[in-house]
Amino acid sequence: MSVKFREVVGAALAIALSGAVLAAPAHAASPYPDAPVITAVTPTATGTLVVTYARPAADGGSPITAYQASVDGGANWPTCSDAAGTCTLVNLTNGTAYSIQIRAINSAGPSAASAAVVGTPVAPAGPDPDKPATLPKPHVWTTAVFNPAGNGLGLSVKSTDALGVGTLPQLTFTRSISGKAVVERHLSVKTTDTLGRPYVVPGSWGWLNDRTVMFRPKSWWPGNSRIDIVSTLGKAVLGKSGSTYVIGAPSLETTYSFTTARRMIIKVDGKTHLMRVYVNDKKVKTFPISLGQEEWETRNGVKVISTRKEPKHTYTSVSLDLTTADDIANPEFYELKDIPWNTRLTPTGEFMHAAPWALGRLGRWNGSHGCTNMRTEDAQWIYDRTIPGDVSIYSNTGGETVEPGNGPGGLWNISWEKWLKKSALRSVTGTVDTTAPVPVSVTNGAASA
Repeated sequence: MSVKFREVVGAALAIALSGAVLAAPAHAASPYPDAPVITAVTPTATGTLVVTYARPAADGGSPITAYQASVDGGANWPTCSDAAGTCTLVNLTNGTAYSIQIRAINSAGPSAASAAVVGTPVAPAGPDPDKPATLPKPHVWTTAVFNPAGNGLGLSVKSTDALGVGTLPQLTFTRSISGKAVVERHLSVKTTDTLGRPYVVPGSWGWLNDRTVMFRPKSWWPGNSRIDIVSTLGKAVLGKSGSTYVIGAPSLETTYSFTTARRMIIKVDGKTHLMRVYVNDKKVKTFPISLGQEEWETRNGVKVISTRKEPKHTYTSVSLDLTTADDIANPEFYELKDIPWNTRLTPTGEFMHAAPWALGRLGRWNGSHGCTNMRTEDAQWIYDRTIPGDVSIYSNTGGETVEPGNGPGGLWNISWEKWLKKSALRSVTGTVDTTAPVPVSVTNGAASA
């Protein structure tokens, strides 16, 4: 029996005994594709495996649109971003054996999973070139502060609460970093489920300025998971400041951790006037809503829930500069006092809130000044059950897309291609875009009369 065969059988047996499911249920020959065949799993860099596979013998009568990978029988199947034939898995742990499977996707759905093949990422041979045995002089040390909710969720940096899957962790250094690629090489992201099985989470670090770097998954974090960001930056040379070298303090040899709660995604459709709430990918609620009317269209895009909620809030035409406080005779004048169950989405004034005066148009037509009008009991459900980091996605509103600096969801609205330009390792131009989104000012918000 070959070593490779013993590794595969041993890994498969270990996973089976732990209760994990290695393969999806086999489909009929049609309309699903046949399973791909993995031909090699090759370590190529720190924490990285490249999976090479042969295309399925049959596509089920519908073209294959994507390939997905799973690690150690995990339920998460991220889509491979490589060209057909290879799939790169990153953020793995060096020296750990992983059992990998691939499946194909067509219009009918996924194929059965391939047979599992084991691969082990390895560290580069030889000493770390970023950590010389003798530190250069003159030098200064830099430390960093970790924030698991760097996209402004309103939480304490030291909070241990489980977060929604739209949170964005960041590190802020005490000095400017010119060696940005060194930082990215020495930060690895490891995600595991409640059974300790790893998820593969495609994503990239991006620099918001010369001191702050943030990790953004390509999609969302998996729910009910632990995320460990392993830093090996201690005593690494992180570039220079003038003639002085900047060195990572020994305290940067550490692991930063946070957890996610259940995966809640809220989808709001301005065309159907409905809000659909999904928990762990299962639809649990459908609410009728009304969005912004013409010239006050609600913004499209991602908006992330924060701690900024108010059990009662007063909405006025004055806050929108529609009227003055003493212009009561103006037909645009309104003052809606103590409206219940207000969940703020943006600093510019978009809320989800109760609108008992608008029941006749909920689920039918839009009439607010940008807020999401809801029945009182529905607004309370959102208020009570959402947590910082939960994701809402707005579409077909007729409005512009939420600006990157407009609240906790803004950074999610940067296209993936533009986000990669903020990475020293992923940018194809060779330069790093460190442009920070311009924050917008907080307003009192708006609601329809």
